[in-house]
Amino acid sequence: MTAIDQAAGQATGNALLVTDLLADGDALAARLAVALRSQQWLDAFLLAAGLSQLVEDGLHDDPLMLSRAASYLTGRPSRLARLAGRVSGAAGAIARAGGGQRRRRLQRARTALVRLTERLAGPVLAPEQEAPGAGLTALLADLAPALLALGGDVVRLPACYHSFDQHPDDVRWLVRALGHRYRLDGVPVCVVGVRTSGSYLAPLYAAALRAAGNPLVSVLTCRPGRPLRRWERAALRAVGRAGGMVLMTDDPPGSGTSLAAAAQMVAAAGVPDARIVFVLSLFGTTAELPGPLAGRPAVVQPWPDWSVHARLAPGPVGRALAELAGPDLDVDEVQPLGPVRGGSDRGHVRALFAARLTDRGTGAQVSKEILVEGAGLGYLGRHGVAVAQALPGLLPRVYGFRDGLLYRDWLPPAPGPGSGEALAATVAGYVDARRRALPAPSAAVERMGGRDPAWEVAGRLLSGQFGPLSVPARPLLLDPLVRRLLRHDQPTVPDGKTDRRHWVPDPSAAGGLRKVDFYQRAFGHLDLACYDPVFDLAGAAADTSAADFEQQLRDAYQRRSGQRVDPERWLLYRLAQLWRLGRAGDLGPDLVDQRSAAAIHDYLTSWFLRGLAPGSGPVCAIDLDGVLECDRLGYPATSPTGMMALRALIAHGYRPVLATGRSLPEVRDRCAAFGLAGGVAEYGTVILHHGEATDLRPPPVAGLLGRIRAGLARLPGVDLDERYRYVVRARAGHGPVPAEALAGIPALADPAIRVVHGDGQTDITAAGADKGIGLRALAGGLDAGCILAVGDSPPDLPLFAQAALARAPRNARLPAAGDKIRVTRHAYQAGLSDACADLLGHRPGRCARCRPPSFAPRTRAVLGVLDLRSGGVPTIPSRAVAIAAVLARRTGW
Repeated sequence: MTAIDQAAGQATGNALLVTDLLADGDALAARLAVALRSQQWLDAFLLAAGLSQLVEDGLHDDPLMLSRAASYLTGRPSRLARLAGRVSGAAGAIARAGGGQRRRRLQRARTALVRLTERLAGPVLAPEQEAPGAGLTALLADLAPALLALGGDVVRLPACYHSFDQHPDDVRWLVRALGHRYRLDGVPVCVVGVRTSGSYLAPLYAAALRAAGNPLVSVLTCRPGRPLRRWERAALRAVGRAGGMVLMTDDPPGSGTSLAAAAQMVAAAGVPDARIVFVLSLFGTTAELPGPLAGRPAVVQPWPDWSVHARLAPGPVGRALAELAGPDLDVDEVQPLGPVRGGSDRGHVRALFAARLTDRGTGAQVSKEILVEGAGLGYLGRHGVAVAQALPGLLPRVYGFRDGLLYRDWLPPAPGPGSGEALAATVAGYVDARRRALPAPSAAVERMGGRDPAWEVAGRLLSGQFGPLSVPARPLLLDPLVRRLLRHDQPTVPDGKTDRRHWVPDPSAAGGLRKVDFYQRAFGHLDLACYDPVFDLAGAAADTSAADFEQQLRDAYQRRSGQRVDPERWLLYRLAQLWRLGRAGDLGPDLVDQRSAAAIHDYLTSWFLRGLAPGSGPVCAIDLDGVLECDRLGYPATSPTGMMALRALIAHGYRPVLATGRSLPEVRDRCAAFGLAGGVAEYGTVILHHGEATDLRPPPVAGLLGRIRAGLARLPGVDLDERYRYVVRARAGHGPVPAEALAGIPALADPAIRVVHGDGQTDITAAGADKGIGLRALAGGLDAGCILAVGDSPPDLPLFAQAALARAPRNARLPAAGDKIRVTRHAYQAGLSDACADLLGHRPGRCARCRPPSFAPRTRAVLGVLDLRSGGVPTIPSRAVAIAAVLARRTGW
């Protein structure tokens, strides 16, 4: 092994190395004691600020989330909801007034932490000039009684010093800029930090102001939605009456709503708006604040003035690399190659350098490309080094960490690896290696409600099934259910970025791939807290359209780890990972919806359709929207009742086919997922028969529609749905295209063209095409007649004419059409089940031939949630009771 290889694994001295950053008060206090003993003042400050955040949130707790409910309800349009919000707020105030002994312990801890952070802030701002003095560990004595009062709450990481590249030098820059604009000497100043970043920034601003000659400085923190306590309002009021100033600080604002809400709290305490000044770093190149803050007094630091750019100059990078490379290597030259774009404009900076290194022992020279990337401050940024040391051989070579920047070998981007068994084995091996090397025994995400842990996001994604009962159903039923479903026994420090774009080819790596971006999303302020290694496994499955890749991943992981991945946990994590990719902008909304529906269908198919032999009997034509599928989850998907109907038809030898206005790709997707022989798509203009599409439009009409598509594409404000290739689907905003816009396209006047205005779009199709013609062509290709047709809207009328039995669910919007069409007793998929019962002579699943397998309680619970609204809102209460009964079981899960 060369000296260059050895440099990558060198120790970091007595600096604190932490793999699991989401610590509770006990862990933070223990780490703080270590940092104080080893005189790691920056780490000690960060840990003390984290404890301050926990204590402040404990002092401003929200029992039963009453304040959060009040904030939500008072913003609703309903008068009853606003009244409920006021009642909830009053109840929250009463609840906060209790807990005297607990509150006294927290208050004593707060006093000690204020003194501790005040004394540590000086050496953090000026490490070469100040020392915090003796007696710091004595302040820890007042923390011990408060730790029990925190109830196991877990620290919130500061975006400023973890997810972004802010630095104490930026605080000093802003205080200098503040002094140029305002005279602060002799007037009281209160620095109000908006938690969480404000717990870290506010003490530093106060110390910088005192160092600049402003002794009358105090510090408060607040969190929007958590009311200020009486003494805090009094302190702010006193500053306002004395003609003082309140400085509001937080990490760089996105929308600005949190800062605006915090400023309203300060103003309500008695501080004039003119005396409230925002002191902020910004990601933009100008001093412009986001909408809610525009026009307010502010002192800002634009992105080009951030101190991180100076630390990324060739000189500082070369000196840092020389320290990290070790005594056996000389860094001869470092040349900048330019910035490297990351995934977001709001995130860490990255820059690439060419370095020439010489081995002092052999004289050998090596040229390397080194990536220098923002990682966070102190122990928060050193997390990347700790992870790299635990996973040798699986990651790019990491040289070390200096002053907020991590240094590692650069692996150039290349086309992403294709989905397949080799990639599945590599990903599964990596996830299993993290499980073994990075245990997190103190993980406690169940207590992180309100902070988007994976279980909370998964529950929220399913809450649409509860309809108008979703708000009370989540804390009472859905959240406890999801937490129970996601329990696991091997908590692991997560990666958070396991989708394909984060695997880079490297011939020297086992499997030919190395994992990059291996620490940035483990504990980010916008990421989903989860310690289950299966969550990372599901992240790799979320960003691929390959139908069999997710099963390959599960199989490979089971072979490597010996642990089975149950279908319920897999479904919930897939949905949560897709939501994460959508929020991060890595997947567009349409793809997120499409793949979320695919996850639901994969789960349901595994229980209801797998192993069924396809039928060869008559055709049963089923509409999608409002019959087989509904969009209760924000995207169209079927339910267990719908899937049971398909199972019963197939088990009894019938051939279900789809007949819909939806696009051909959607019909192709559903046919592949459900194992169907074919379908009619795009209002009968095209059919799918065993995977092959047949265009039913006459060639002249196809040409007309092509010209119409081109004309609409030129209209400003008109969007075309590119999934539709046989009809034209267009929108203006979120609605149909206005008639005056269509008037400018002469081809629309041709009698061979039909224009249909829906609630959310305009569809343009061939006048001679309909679902009935499409069904007749499809049935002919299958050499079968149609025995049953189920639809719910006027375009289904021609469909009914082709079938021996015509049924419409109760939700149907049909004109009077004679006795042939019978409306079922129930709506949606329950109505489809009624229609199948008319054909079969019994309810689907009620005979030995079509009865599904028996389900474990966890499966019954998830199926129950997915089936809550299969018959509409009236079915919710009874089915929710059934879910609660399953949840009450203590065994068999």
